[in-house]
Formats: sequence, C-alpha cells, structure tokens
Amino acid sequence: MNTDERVRLVLTGEHEVRTSEGAVLRFFLARGSLADAGLVWEHATDVEFQHAYELALFDPHGLDAQLLLPNPHRMQLALDALMGPGSFFWSDGADVSGVLTTNGKAPEECGFGLATVQSSTSTSTSADGDGDADAGGAG
Repeated sequence: MNTDERVRLVLTGEHEVRTSEGAVLRFFLARGSLADAGLVWEHATDVEFQHAYELALFDPHGLDAQLLLPNPHRMQLALDALMGPGSFFWSDGADVSGVLTTNGKAPEECGFGLATVQSSTSTSTSADGDGDADAGGAG
C-alpha cells in the first residue's frame, strides 16, 4: 500500500466529514497574521487542515534550512465547550491558524470569530511580554 492509498483511507478531501458516532467535523483555516483585521476563517478540506497543522508543529525558519525544530510560537486550545467534544484551535504563531469543529457549525456560529482570537492572542502575548503564548491543549 503506497502513501496515497493510506491517506485516502483516513482523509476524505472534504470540508465536512460525518463520523460513525454522528459527529460532523468541519475544518477551517485562516491564512495570515492573527494581527490582520481582515483575516477570515476559510473552509478547508481535512487534507489541507492536516497538512497545515503538521507544518505548524515545526519552526518555519528551521524548515527553510531543512531542519525539523519545534515551533516555539505554536499554540493550541481545546474548544470542547464551544464547538463539541474534540474541537480545537491551533496557530503556528505567524501565518496560519486552524479550527476543527465537531458540532457541524462554523466557528463564528459558536462565538469563536477571529476577532475573539485576535483579542485573546494580543492579551496573552502582551501579558507574556515575549509573544510566546503556548496554551497546550488537545488535538
């Protein structure tokens, strides 16, 4: 079994995925700095979401130099109470952020618009003083 066949067994290439447990997973990406007021959640496929999530695990400067170093600016937050069990937000800390909802709704429908993210991110980075907010979380 080659890599493409294995990926197709797990990922669907769709924006909305229904699970056997009845949950409806929806994937969203925001491409750009969280400080950008014009940033919006865009529909993403599970494949796009997974690829961006995996890239966010590594330091982008290290990737440019072909080194796999952990990304010290990455953050991840569990959002179970807002968007259903297993929902979460992540950001690479610079250029890409993502949200997985498990209740079939968009982030804005759950009260998690990008303005909410931007205000909480600016609060946590100003409290840190260095911008290295890491909330841990589940994924």
